[in-house]
Amino acid sequence: MKSFRRSAAVLGAAAFLLAACGGDDKGSSDTTAAPTTVTPEGGDTTMAPDTTAAEAPSDLVPGDVEYRVVNLLDEPVDVYVRTQGVVEAWLMEEGVAPGAVTDLYAPPAEGTFLVTTAGGGDPECVIDCPHFIAELTAFDTDGPVHTVVLYDNAGTPASFDLWEQAPGGSGNANEMVAADPAMGTVVITAIALTDADFGLRVGFDGVSGCQEPANLTGVLVGGNQTPAYLYDGSSVDVTLYANTDRECATEVAGGPYTITGGPGTRTHLMLFGSADSMEAIILPMVGDEDAAANPGEGDGGVDPALAVELLATDLEADPGLPADQAVCAAELVVEAVGPDVLVVDGELIDPADLNDEDDAAVVDALIASVDECGIDPAMFGF
Repeated sequence: MKSFRRSAAVLGAAAFLLAACGGDDKGSSDTTAAPTTVTPEGGDTTMAPDTTAAEAPSDLVPGDVEYRVVNLLDEPVDVYVRTQGVVEAWLMEEGVAPGAVTDLYAPPAEGTFLVTTAGGGDPECVIDCPHFIAELTAFDTDGPVHTVVLYDNAGTPASFDLWEQAPGGSGNANEMVAADPAMGTVVITAIALTDADFGLRVGFDGVSGCQEPANLTGVLVGGNQTPAYLYDGSSVDVTLYANTDRECATEVAGGPYTITGGPGTRTHLMLFGSADSMEAIILPMVGDEDAAANPGEGDGGVDPALAVELLATDLEADPGLPADQAVCAAELVVEAVGPDVLVVDGELIDPADLNDEDDAAVVDALIASVDECGIDPAMFGF
């Protein structure tokens, strides 16, 4: 078997050469998973948004940051991308209906993503532009994928930008949690929900008591909070309860809403309407499709601890890392690609069998381990 260390040395050199030459290893995200809308009775309906997508303009050079819109307003909107400085705008989707989710669109590098009221006026406006609902420019800390929730804020259309692939550590509610390789994750956003000023509690069908978010201790659902809840298995039925129901055992305020995906996946549960007549959009986060297709622990998959143990043993043997450094590096790799990618039939796979995307993720994790784990880069041949 080719060792991960030797694979990393070759791939790492290639990665550095690509970076020096301006290469782009950004994965494609042209396909956005279809959202599901759920009625208060729990019935699921696949959405077919009544929108008109514009053809990609020949003179538009997209950047690396992509946005999509979830329209929770009661009115349609238009979606544009545009440059800064000398402004030029391109129409991406026209008449995005209430309840619809758009495709992903990338503005030009250092450009902006723009949402206006449908037919509202000049998208190249720079002063006194009341038809603008959202005008967003990304920062490095935001990550490359944004889901923009449009909602009514006391009679004024507003937006809430969710960062799906941010590098972490910002502390902002906009930043989505990283996927858990052993558990499914559902993030509940209720900024468009009215009459829930004191928050709601979360329960899982068949599980006694209320659930606590993994990322925010003691936080309830509501407002601009984005609590994330972990679940076992391939799916979970989520129910909402009044904040006074500390055991989540009395009257259900919303749901059940069925979340599917399983270990390694993250799913938005976006609540809207009013607390006594709640509706929801269920939307998988971008980039978690591989995890959904290859479920991990909790659905008959590989225990992450086993993957870490096997990979750490490999890294101790070649290139001879100390045990603590080997475990540290192995944990980063397992977190990056998932245990089911690395372990098949109880054994560590040959790195030569990794696909290009997982190859790159392994290399990036090992490069990161040099600083995070205190490893001499020469050990990996970098």
